[in-house]
Amino acid sequence: MKELNRMRPSSNRPAARASQQSNVDAKSYVIISKLPADQYTKYVENKEASHLTGFAFVVIGIIHLAGGKLSEVLSVIKSVMSSRYLQKEKVTGPEGNIVMYELAERALDQSISAELKKYISQVVNKETTTQEDD
Repeated sequence: MKELNRMRPSSNRPAARASQQSNVDAKSYVIISKLPADQYTKYVENKEASHLTGFAFVVIGIIHLAGGKLSEVLSVIKSVMSSRYLQKEKVTGPEGNIVMYELAERALDQSISAELKKYISQVVNKETTTQEDD
């Protein structure tokens, strides 16, 4: 188990800068698995949520590359949509109206799709190798 200190977002108000300790909001904890990779994959990993984990990883990577802060993640998605990598569709279903994002022309291009699959495979294989070394 690892303890995390959650911080409030920085503010331009002088009162918020009064003390470093006042920025500590609450303590959170995460559990770090020490299981071997094959057992973790078999018994713990949630395949149904892997797309969310992958998306979170990408968003965190983008924010990291932007210097740790980004004004709005949705602006990045809009930029990707205007470049025709993604398209947005409104769908009415049992849960009500939802917005679905799907691959657009440029993302479906064979050369881009092949390179993306190759890269994802390398990342997954590298992660599996790293977990086995732990």
